[in-house]
Amino acid sequence: MIYSHVGAQSKRKNLHQINLLYALSKIIFEKTVKSEPDKVFDIISNFENFEKLLPEHYPSIIIKSVRDESSLVSEHLKLDDDEFIIMAKHFSEPPSRHEMRVVGGDIKGSYIIEKIIPLESEVKIIVEAEINISKRLGGLLKNKNYDNALESLYDKFVSVIEKT
Repeated sequence: MIYSHVGAQSKRKNLHQINLLYALSKIIFEKTVKSEPDKVFDIISNFENFEKLLPEHYPSIIIKSVRDESSLVSEHLKLDDDEFIIMAKHFSEPPSRHEMRVVGGDIKGSYIIEKIIPLESEVKIIVEAEINISKRLGGLLKNKNYDNALESLYDKFVSVIEKT
């Protein structure tokens, strides 16, 4: 139990109730792309090009470390006019899965998983994400919903993929 003081009264709050203020916002959606699975994977997993392809969402990318199937990247990520400074670990399983886990920064504990599923003449991208608004930012952003912002980001990815 956690105790908080409001005026002269002391109120007892369940820890779970307090954590709901900073709860992860789970987001799941699908996008369909007229392209080949390898091309889709190459574009959505190539964080080195995010700054060039989507500067309105990724104004800065600094690669810290690259290993076989994982990379550590410092990123500025913009969603709905909110800019987050994060340290992200990217994991790749070509050509079917890309995962980004936020290991430090403003939205530490967040993740985005992209599953690439080939269909007959197109490719389905299934995106699963959780955005963790930290306690430091929670008071300002706790009521924000980033569903539309992430969907907009992936609409732009689809547009880039279909143009190339």
